[in-house]
Amino acid sequence: MIFNFQFFYRKKKFDQNSIESTNLSRVLGLLDLTALGVSSTIGSGVYVLIGNTISHTAGPSIIISFLIAGICSFLAGLCYAELGSRVPRSGSAYVYIYVTIGEFLAFIIGWDVILEYVIGTSTSASALSKYIDSLTDYKISQAFNSSMHMNVHFLAPYPDFLAFGMAIIITGLLTIGVKESSFLNKIFTAGNVVCILFVILAGSSKGNLENWSKKVYPNMSYIDIGGRNLTCRESNLCGNGGFVPFGFNGIIKGAAKCFYAYIGFDVIATTGEEVINPKQTIPISILLTLLTVSICYIGVSIVVSLMVPYYIFDMSAPLSEVFNYVGLEWVYYVVTTGAIISLATGLYASMFPMPRVVYSMSTDGLLFKFLSFLTPKLNTPLWASLLTGLLAGILVLLFDLNQLIDMMSIGTLIAYSLVSACCLSLRYNSNSNERSTKSSNNFISKFKAFLFGYSSEPLYRRLFLPSETKPSRATSHLANTLIFTIMIIILIIGIILNHADLQMAAPITFLIIFLLVLLVLSFILWRQPQDNTITTFKVPLVPFIPILSAFVNIYLVTSLTTATWIRFLVWFGIGIVIYFTYSIRYSKENNFGSHILCPCFHEPYIEDTEQIIDESIF
Repeated sequence: MIFNFQFFYRKKKFDQNSIESTNLSRVLGLLDLTALGVSSTIGSGVYVLIGNTISHTAGPSIIISFLIAGICSFLAGLCYAELGSRVPRSGSAYVYIYVTIGEFLAFIIGWDVILEYVIGTSTSASALSKYIDSLTDYKISQAFNSSMHMNVHFLAPYPDFLAFGMAIIITGLLTIGVKESSFLNKIFTAGNVVCILFVILAGSSKGNLENWSKKVYPNMSYIDIGGRNLTCRESNLCGNGGFVPFGFNGIIKGAAKCFYAYIGFDVIATTGEEVINPKQTIPISILLTLLTVSICYIGVSIVVSLMVPYYIFDMSAPLSEVFNYVGLEWVYYVVTTGAIISLATGLYASMFPMPRVVYSMSTDGLLFKFLSFLTPKLNTPLWASLLTGLLAGILVLLFDLNQLIDMMSIGTLIAYSLVSACCLSLRYNSNSNERSTKSSNNFISKFKAFLFGYSSEPLYRRLFLPSETKPSRATSHLANTLIFTIMIIILIIGIILNHADLQMAAPITFLIIFLLVLLVLSFILWRQPQDNTITTFKVPLVPFIPILSAFVNIYLVTSLTTATWIRFLVWFGIGIVIYFTYSIRYSKENNFGSHILCPCFHEPYIEDTEQIIDESIF
């Protein structure tokens, strides 16, 4: 009886016959998936984030910020497209990591993505409730607040039964069948896109190029969208004027904010078992989604920044109020209707992937078995849908979600980073079944083999002048070590950029050193043989595009607040308890049986060190 960590890196295995077999109904086509991706991505990005970013961060140069954010999202989308076509299963990042890295990390990501979708659903329901409430002159919230006020500091001021009801209604739509609910989503998404196009056309009539070259001074007075008479000194929103009032730093900060507006396209990858011809449909729909939302975001940003000076924006509801400001009061109601449609479709789209991830984890034995139950005939995950929908409804009913909004992004950004690593790992993976060559028994040889794999070729030649033209177990092992090291280097660079004082010499020196190391490691990885037998969609310029994607996402992860990480670690702790008390025993990849309390205390079921190394965590 010895201690081993085989549970950490045991992987989910598919063959060509089982990779596309499923108990779910394959009814979604290209239009269905693209509509789902668009509705999940467009929402608060148009109706809230644009005004906030224009007035507080980037000014009219938000156009450049959205362009940068779109390119960064496109890089992540390419990685999702390749993995989605190669592993067309429900679960998205969870499944990709389970196939390439291992079970434990896959469970953590799946568990975290569930939280992300639950909070995303709750915030969408809350935003929809507030928009509807505004049409009644806030009489609904006033009635709830006066009759059921909750005087608890970490709870909402009153129970939002309207938002709870919206969440339950959408949950009911999800249980009636994918094809039926997808048809309604297509209708609402079309309405949303039409409304955005209307905003662009109507706003163009009031555009003025002078708003991109405004000169400002501290005592300049103006009336903002909310009707307040302010000066530039009082508001601190005027910057230096012109098209780039907050400088290059404002463009980059605006790009970081705008990047969150693209979060949501990964919902497409959770539908792998319900898509017709997933190996072609998934990558095409991801790219179409990103193209569509980029056009919408940039088009609205151009028009709105031309309509009024950047410093007069109301950060809460820019698209609706800006038309009142320029004298197009009748457009206000059209935009408000579009916002409600957009938030309703966003609520559906954010709720759609939740039960799919839970179902996928349950069928793998990592979550409770009853969550994999499918309704007869409709083949939709019933209990997974009901419980996740109820959880989102309870959150929006009782809790103040303002402090949880950052939690939406942390899971997504971590998942994006790991998907980039998975894309690299699969590209350099060996498909051969050859046995690795045994090394000598001395410690140094075994340590080198642990890091770089077994090979008789000198290490410097393997790094810079590899002789092999196809991936082998040795080259695959070396590539995975390089990938792991590159991710650690990127993490260190992100911490330096976000938290070090770059006015001092020491941080700058370390930053330059780590950047040079990153470039060298990327070059070495580029020299390694890749799998050229892939017949589905392939990310171009590997390994540079996945590494750049990981760099952007890890940089944003390291910029999140300490409080966000603490809340993430609490949810993470709950997941750890579930994994070690249930998942580790009932996993389908567990060869010991469910009666073992902790499989890590057992005779190793890998016979030799070489095989352990070859099948380890990358």
